[in-house]
Amino acid sequence: MKTYIRIFVCPLLLLCVAIPIHAQTRSIISNLANPAIGMSALFLGQAAPNLTSPGSTGPGFQEAEISLISTVDPLWTLAGNFTFDAGSGVAEEAFAISDSIPNVQIKVGEFRAAFGKHGTLHTHAFPFIQAPVIMSNTLGEEGYKNAGIEAGWMTPLPWYCELTLGAYRQSESSPDHPLNFNGGSMDNIPYLVHLKNLIDVDDDTTFELGGSALTGMGDDGFHHAVYGADLTFRNIPLRQSNQRGWILQGEYLRKVSFDQTAANFETDGWYGSFQYRWGQEWWSGFRVEEAFNSVSDISDNPTDTSLSGHVQRASVNIAWLPSEFSEMKLEYGLAKADNPVDGSTQFDNRVMLQFNYIIGFHPPHAY
Repeated sequence: MKTYIRIFVCPLLLLCVAIPIHAQTRSIISNLANPAIGMSALFLGQAAPNLTSPGSTGPGFQEAEISLISTVDPLWTLAGNFTFDAGSGVAEEAFAISDSIPNVQIKVGEFRAAFGKHGTLHTHAFPFIQAPVIMSNTLGEEGYKNAGIEAGWMTPLPWYCELTLGAYRQSESSPDHPLNFNGGSMDNIPYLVHLKNLIDVDDDTTFELGGSALTGMGDDGFHHAVYGADLTFRNIPLRQSNQRGWILQGEYLRKVSFDQTAANFETDGWYGSFQYRWGQEWWSGFRVEEAFNSVSDISDNPTDTSLSGHVQRASVNIAWLPSEFSEMKLEYGLAKADNPVDGSTQFDNRVMLQFNYIIGFHPPHAY
């Protein structure tokens, strides 16, 4: 009788042990096979009475972005951002990050270069609906995006000081990236140097000072470079971090080209902004900017937009964030552009209403 009991009990025990092991294995495989996924979508309504081109006034769809991130192994994390607009889709970023070396972070793939402040932001994270004019005339409206490798080193200085070095693929200039980095020779790859300093002013306020340089050889025989400096004061009260605070920020960018015999100034400009949080759900902001030898989207005439002039713009907005996953932003912008050929001046009054939605997981933005 005892023999028969053992015959039936032993398989039953093995089955009970195998069930949780199998369930645990399935859970591990499921977690590894399914990265964290998120999506953001931007919708924009605009009234621009000074513009007459089709689509300049009325509701519209800006873009949707799908983001994925997951741990590859103990050494690497893989992330990707795929952007879709009304006409096409593109792999905006796809990169791997490693923190396995103490005080060093390695990034490899297709990504935004660590240049300045505004150049590292995704469109849905812009503090103002329009990017500063000088961005599209130097790095590109959404920063410098290219395939490459970056290494960020946390220096042993007594304050937060990070030095980033980067090297990237050679590339031709385009409307999205106005830098000529198509030198051809293998030793003419574009490279970047970025220094970020972050200091605590008091328990609620931090001070950040940064400097950036991005340079490479063009197919015209000239070195092309963009230099930048940024300054940020950020106040986040410890006891009211989600209800009060402000950000004071300024950035200057300059684009040049040079060889052994000549140096050419191409364009430069700056912006200064102040954002204030006056409630858990409400932000407001004001920005002024100026760009020299720059083009803008003020004119509907393609001939005029190809001319470099003096552009000034002031913007004010108010944002309502009912949750961390949705935002509605109302913004007014007044711009003036001086035509260098005939001396005329063009104005642009623009009212914009943007809807920003996020679902799922989304990687945190840089501080």
